[in-house]
Amino acid sequence: MTKNHIFDRYLKEANGDAEVEKRALGNFLLEEAEKKAEEWKETIEQFLPVESDVDELPDGSWLLQLEFTLVKPFTSKSEGEFHHYEGQNGSEMHNPIVRDHLTGLPMVKPTTWKGHLRFASRMSGIDREIINRLFGSSKGDESGQAGRLNFFPAFFSDGTKQEVITPLCRDTRTPARGPLYIEVIPKDSAGTLSLLYIPWPKGHDWSVDQIAEDLEATAKALKLMLLEYGFSAKKTSGWGVVKDKLEKVTLTAKGPMWPELQPSGEIADKNIFQNPQEAFLKFMDEAGNPKPGLRDNDRWLSNSEYDGLAEKPGSKTEYRRFRSWYDEHGT
Repeated sequence: MTKNHIFDRYLKEANGDAEVEKRALGNFLLEEAEKKAEEWKETIEQFLPVESDVDELPDGSWLLQLEFTLVKPFTSKSEGEFHHYEGQNGSEMHNPIVRDHLTGLPMVKPTTWKGHLRFASRMSGIDREIINRLFGSSKGDESGQAGRLNFFPAFFSDGTKQEVITPLCRDTRTPARGPLYIEVIPKDSAGTLSLLYIPWPKGHDWSVDQIAEDLEATAKALKLMLLEYGFSAKKTSGWGVVKDKLEKVTLTAKGPMWPELQPSGEIADKNIFQNPQEAFLKFMDEAGNPKPGLRDNDRWLSNSEYDGLAEKPGSKTEYRRFRSWYDEHGT
C-alpha cells in the first residue's frame, strides 16, 4: 500500500478539522432536505389515504381526517447524527426536527401519533380492553396482537423556526448549562391527522358493537390529546396543542352498520339493516327467525328458563346479547 493512494474522495477534500467538516456536512444535509421539501410539498397528499380507499376495506372500516392548526410550537428529536448550524454565531441546532427521508418535509411520525394517543386514552379512563383493541398489545411472544388503528404521518410545508431554551437546576433554578437551540414548527402552522380503522383482528369476543365503541373511544382520546396534552416533545410545557377549532374534518365509513346521509346531511334511515354477528346465527333458523322454543309470541325465555333447556344453541351470555340485538334489529 502506497502512502499517496487515496481511498476516500471525501477525506481528500477534508481540511483535517473534524468540527468544521461535521458542521459543513450538517448544513449540506439540511440544504438538500429543504430542496426536496420544496419539490414535494405540493404533491404530498399522495402519501395519505383518501375516501375512496375505504371502499376496498372490510365493512365497519372508517377513515378520519382532520386539519389542525398549532396553538404552540411542535418539536421532535431527529435521529440524524449530523446537526446543522445557524444563527449569527453559527450555533449548533442541538435538537433538529424529524424530517421525512424521501421528501425532506418536517413531519409527525406515525409512531408519535400512536404513542401520544395511547397515552391520552389511558389518561381519559378508557377501558384497557378497548385500548388494546385500538393500539394492539405486546406480550413479548406470539400471543401479542396488532391494533385496529392505522396511523399516517402529518407533514408541515411552511418551514421551521428556531427556539432557544435554557435548562435550569431543579434546586436553585439557575442555569444548569448553556442555551439549547431547538428547531420547531411554529404556532399557527397547519397539518392533517389521518386515522384509518379496520375492525381486525376481531378476537374471540367479537361484537359489531365494538365498532361504535372504538370510534367513540378514539374521539374521546383525540380531544384530550389535541387540546390538553399535546403530541410534541416538551408537551409538559403545552407544546403540540392545537386550536379548539378544526378547519376541516371528514369521517368516511363503510358497511350496513353506518347510516347513510341525505344530500342535506341528515341521516336517511335510522332503522337500517344490521348483519347479525356470527355468534347469533346459531340462535336463528334459515329464515332469520329465532329457533323454536326461544321465543313464544313476543316473550323470550328468561335466563333461568334458558338454563333449564336440555340443548342450548349457545352460552347464556350469547343468548342475552342475541335477545337484545334481535329486539332492535330482528325485524
